[in-house]
Amino acid sequence: MDRKLFLQINMTVDGYVEDSNGDIDWHFADDEFDAFILDTLRSIDGMVFGRVAFEKLATYWPTAEQAAQSAAQRETAVLMNELPKYVVSQTLTGSTWRNSHIVAGGVSAAIQQLKARPGKDFALFAGAAAARSFVRLGLVDELRLIVNPLLQGGGTRLFDGEDEPRRLTLTSARPFTSGAVVLTYAPA
Repeated sequence: MDRKLFLQINMTVDGYVEDSNGDIDWHFADDEFDAFILDTLRSIDGMVFGRVAFEKLATYWPTAEQAAQSAAQRETAVLMNELPKYVVSQTLTGSTWRNSHIVAGGVSAAIQQLKARPGKDFALFAGAAAARSFVRLGLVDELRLIVNPLLQGGGTRLFDGEDEPRRLTLTSARPFTSGAVVLTYAPA
């Protein structure tokens, strides 16, 4: 059985994944959410990124273990650094972030090869453009939308209205005490 590639992404109630300045500092975080992220990282064999998200995260995670304020944050940092990272980019030629691999061409074939190997699932942690591209290519087996209790009013939407209609099936909903909820969908 092939492994799944799931998209996991934070968004606002009105569908934005970043504000008009490209910032994501509105994402909620608390101990309950930290535990959810840690459980996610423990359940996967690797991460797939678009270039923009990868470059943003590569500035933070390599030194995050030293700044961690809890055991969960420390373990999250260790996993973010140790798990294989596959970044899809036509322009990136290398990275100093440990265990990073550049996927420069043949994205669909490369992702299908990763999914065909034995092991755990993969997470797609991407920005809107990469997420849309992966969904359009039919590479995403599950969407985990972390809906934050915020009306952003502007910025970058996860889906831009240029996609073909696709029916989804809700497979789970997990609310957090913060008011955020993870909605998990599979293609219908």
